[in-house]
Amino acid sequence: MGFEFTLPAVADGSGSCGELTGDDPYNVCSEALVMRKPEILTSVKKKAAQCGFTAILAPTEGISHSRLEDMGFGDDFTDFTADITRLTAESVSDRQKIFGVLSKSDPIASEYGENVFESAYFDHLEKITLMKDAGADIILLRNFEKLWDMRAGVLAAKNADIPVIVTMKVDDEGLNESDTEYIAALITLQALGAAAFGIECTCGAEETAGLIKKAYPHAEIPLIAAADIDKLSDSDIEMLNENGAAMYIDTASCTDIKKIEKLLSLEPRFRYGEEKDSYAAAIFREAFFLPEYLEFSEPLRCDLDMSDEIIDFDDETINAIYIHLGSTDDAAYLADNAIMSRLPFIIRADDPTTLEAALRYYQGRLIVDTRCDIDEKTLSQLTKKYGAVMY
Repeated sequence: MGFEFTLPAVADGSGSCGELTGDDPYNVCSEALVMRKPEILTSVKKKAAQCGFTAILAPTEGISHSRLEDMGFGDDFTDFTADITRLTAESVSDRQKIFGVLSKSDPIASEYGENVFESAYFDHLEKITLMKDAGADIILLRNFEKLWDMRAGVLAAKNADIPVIVTMKVDDEGLNESDTEYIAALITLQALGAAAFGIECTCGAEETAGLIKKAYPHAEIPLIAAADIDKLSDSDIEMLNENGAAMYIDTASCTDIKKIEKLLSLEPRFRYGEEKDSYAAAIFREAFFLPEYLEFSEPLRCDLDMSDEIIDFDDETINAIYIHLGSTDDAAYLADNAIMSRLPFIIRADDPTTLEAALRYYQGRLIVDTRCDIDEKTLSQLTKKYGAVMY
């Protein structure tokens, strides 16, 4: 979205009210407790600002319609989201940026398809709009499971005209709990418009640094290391910086001013506008860095269940599956079945509505055949809007 951070940036922890109160969020409405006793929030956030954090998390992560309804607080969704964001912003000075923390969508129990995606998109848009109006400067998508849900969140933030960043919790191989691969997510989301991308590796600082090192050559946006800052040694901090981290988010409640000063004294490697190797397509499990010439399949006919045909292509000597989409139904079939492929897709559509449907619902980053029978300006606008590769 054209947003550039002052680097390095360091954000505090406590992104949910449950983290502030110490309660199980599915047994206790911690948001209600915080609103009855605002000092639970304000004391922590004021302390974080005094310690030197340059960004403060509004503890909005746990707020969702389904959770609040289950506990009898469904009517309070709007008030909790707005009031907790506003209370956070009022607790600190104008020097700190306020990150509104976004939860995974309520429809996450379902998997794919147009209706699920749109439901997630509007779920995110509602909360993002409330947070922006209440004083959030940036939206943080934290600990999402599915790439399609991350895409829905980034698109919603773009619609609301507020910068958005994403962090994933991953293992030492860079996979989250749903096997979404972090470089595939980086490639997809930075092209879609995310302003920064980061990881929280469950294995420690050395593993986090190694994953950031692998991502750095492909990162057009700042990379975030999310970690328990109190547990980072000076050598850990220097290692993260040397390997490409430019932003840091605390995952606990650091009050060690010297650690924060150390992070803020760093000279990040990252420079805006630096040329990176990001000419890549992606599915949720893998990024594909593209050669100058693609060897793609014969055109695949779309159908409600084309998974067997897609799987068969894995045994052929091609590096992309070609699909000519004739309708929005075809676009939906692609989105529903693409998970079966271990190859990227190159698509052709000859009307803008079909092309946009495919770009919107595909879980990853598509390649678009520039021979589409769509005027050049519209084709360029759509591929840019959804971060697709033009070929």
